[in-house]
Amino acid sequence: MPRIFLFAVCLLHFAFCLGCQSRNEATAKHEHEGTSVTLWTEKTELFMEYPVLIVGQEAAFAVHLSDMKDFKPVTQGRLTCVFKNAGGGEVTVIAESPSYPGIFRPLVNFSEAGVYDLELRLEGQQVADIIRVPNVRVFADEAAIPHAEESATSEELITFLKEQQWKIDFRTEPAQTRKLSGSVKAVGEILPKAQWHAEVPALVNGVILADQNANLPSVGAWVQKGAVLAVISPPANTEAGLNNVRNEYLLAKAEFERAQRLFEKQAISQKRLDEAKLRFEAKRAGYEVIAQQVDFGTAQNGDNNTPHFHLKAPIAGIIEEIHFHLGETVETGKKLFTISNPKRVWLKANIPLALFARVKAATGASFKVEGYEQEFRVDQLNGKLISVGSIVDEKSRTVPALFELDNPENKLKIGMFAEVSVQTGGATEALAIPTTAIFDDNGTPVSYVHIEGEAFAKRVLQTGISDGGFTQILSGIAEGERVVTIGGYQVRLASLSTSVPMGHGHEH
Repeated sequence: MPRIFLFAVCLLHFAFCLGCQSRNEATAKHEHEGTSVTLWTEKTELFMEYPVLIVGQEAAFAVHLSDMKDFKPVTQGRLTCVFKNAGGGEVTVIAESPSYPGIFRPLVNFSEAGVYDLELRLEGQQVADIIRVPNVRVFADEAAIPHAEESATSEELITFLKEQQWKIDFRTEPAQTRKLSGSVKAVGEILPKAQWHAEVPALVNGVILADQNANLPSVGAWVQKGAVLAVISPPANTEAGLNNVRNEYLLAKAEFERAQRLFEKQAISQKRLDEAKLRFEAKRAGYEVIAQQVDFGTAQNGDNNTPHFHLKAPIAGIIEEIHFHLGETVETGKKLFTISNPKRVWLKANIPLALFARVKAATGASFKVEGYEQEFRVDQLNGKLISVGSIVDEKSRTVPALFELDNPENKLKIGMFAEVSVQTGGATEALAIPTTAIFDDNGTPVSYVHIEGEAFAKRVLQTGISDGGFTQILSGIAEGERVVTIGGYQVRLASLSTSVPMGHGHEH
C-alpha cells in the first residue's frame, strides 16, 4: 500500500506567503485552509495541492509527479482524475499533458458535497501508474467549512521546491527494519586471484622478430589458455639444442617401430622390445615438453629449418601489460606478458591487530572503492571469506583477511584501494537508513526527512552499528519516514535561506 501524508497548509494571507498568482486567485474569495497530499508508489511520487473544495466553484489542482526511477519530473503523458463518492457520484477530468514539466493542472467543478476517493491514472511512455488518494472533501458552501486548527507539530520545516529537487541529483528512501551485523573498519585493496593471474616469462633466449609476430595480441585483448602470445627466434646454439631433442625423439620413435615389426616376426626378444619402448617414451616426454612451445618447420618467413619458440598463455584472461618491443633480444626469465582474468578477484582487508579477534568469526564484508559511490557487498557478489592471516605486519600492525568475489562488468580494478567493513557476526533486526543519508553537523549526526512534497525537517540522530551501507537508527527517525539520500547538501543550504528563489516558476 502506498504511504499517504495529508499535510494541512495554512492559506491565511496565502498569496503574500508564497507569491503564486494562481494561488492568489484560489484564495481571494475565502481565506480557509487548503490541502496538500504527498504519496509514494513504486513508480511515482505524487505531491498534490488544491484549495478548499466548494460545490459550484471551479478548483485548480496542482499535481506534481516525479518518476521514482530518477526522481525527475514526469514530462509527458495523460492524467485522468476520477473522483467517486459513497453515493455513486462521479466526476472525471482529464489533463492531456503537463502544463509545466512535472506539473499537471486539472480544473475540477463539483456539483455534490461529500467525501470522494480520487484515482489518478497516468498514461505515458515515461511512466504509467494508478495512484489512489482517499478522503477528498467537498463542502456545500463556505459556511460548512470547519474552522482551521493550528498544526500540533512544532517542528521547523525547510522549504525545498519541486523545481529545485528536479534540477539536481536527488533521491529519498524510507527508513526500514533490516538485518544488520556488527562490523570492523579496515583499509583494503583489490588483488588478482592467484590462480587467475600470471606473469609470463621468456623460456628461452632469443629475438622477438616483427615478421614472426604479426598477430601479437594488444593490451586489453582477451586470450584463451594455450593461445600463442609471441614467437621467439632462438640463437644458433639454442636452435641446435632444440633440433637435437627433436631428432633424438624421431630416432627413438623409428627404432621402437622397427623393434615392434621385428618382434612380430620373432626376430628379437621381448627384452629388446621393452628397451626400445623405454628409450622412445623417455625421448617423447622430453620432446613433448618443448613441442608445446616450439614450432618446428612452419616459420612465417619460409625458413623451414629454423625452430621458433611459441610462448603460450598459461591461463585465459586479459593482456594487462606487455613488457617488450618488437625486435628486442630477450633472455630466459625476462617478464614478457602480464595476464589476468578479472572475472573473480580478491579483496584484502588489513585488520587492526586490536580488532583481530572479532574478525575470526567474520560473516562477510562490504566495501567502497575509488571512482564509485555505490557500496559493494561480498555476499551479493557470490563472495566468501577464504583466509585470515596469522602474521602481523610490522609497520601497520595489521593482519590480512582475504575475501574472494565476483567482479561484474570488471568494475573492480586490480590495485584499487578500498574502505572495508568486515561483518563480525551477530545479525540483529534494526531500524536503519542508508549511510549516505547521514550528515555531520558540527559533530552531530543528522538527516533530512521528507515530510511532504516541498517540506523537509532536519533530525538529530542517535545511531548504532553500520553494515553494508546502512546505519542503525536508535532515535530521531520513525520507520517509514523517508530520508534524503542524494541531494541532502542542497537541502541543508536551503535551510540556511528563508527566501524563495526568484523565477522559480512554481505554478499552482
